[in-house]
Amino acid sequence: MCPLFFSWMHSAVQDIIQQVTALVSPLVEEEGIELWGVGFRSEAGRWVLRLTLDREGGISLDDLSRFHRQLNDLLDAHDPVPWRYTLEVSSPGINRPLLRPSHYQRYLGKRVRIQTRQTQHGRRMFVGTLNQVGETRVSLLDGDVGEVWVAWDNVLKATAEHDFPVPSSKKKGTLR
Repeated sequence: MCPLFFSWMHSAVQDIIQQVTALVSPLVEEEGIELWGVGFRSEAGRWVLRLTLDREGGISLDDLSRFHRQLNDLLDAHDPVPWRYTLEVSSPGINRPLLRPSHYQRYLGKRVRIQTRQTQHGRRMFVGTLNQVGETRVSLLDGDVGEVWVAWDNVLKATAEHDFPVPSSKKKGTLR
């Protein structure tokens, strides 16, 4: 395939994401819901438009189902995607991606995982407590290397890290 085709496709996908975001944001915000993220990509030979919604205290399956119907109707009426696709509406999940500075702000003082584009301290993966969120970079306290500053343009991927409880070592049902 020609490199120009891939450049055009990337540009088309970004335009679709921007159009969908502009269409969907007012509807969900009116209901007190946050549009956490919008993704559009080819998966297993089909295009998937994935809208991720959240609200303070979490979003219910009933809310997601209702918004799926409303958003499907809205997107059908405005037709921002010029080819066939599947619409998915979901919550960001427990180990949610951190996509914008406002997401990082929400997780200050909590455990996060940041994967960097370039190596820092001999690594590209850091897990620790998020300390600071600045205009040009973020800071976390990694248990192995201490405080790490990561520039925004060096963040490849970041997620909130939920600490799941460790089960006790008592064995149930043992005979004596």
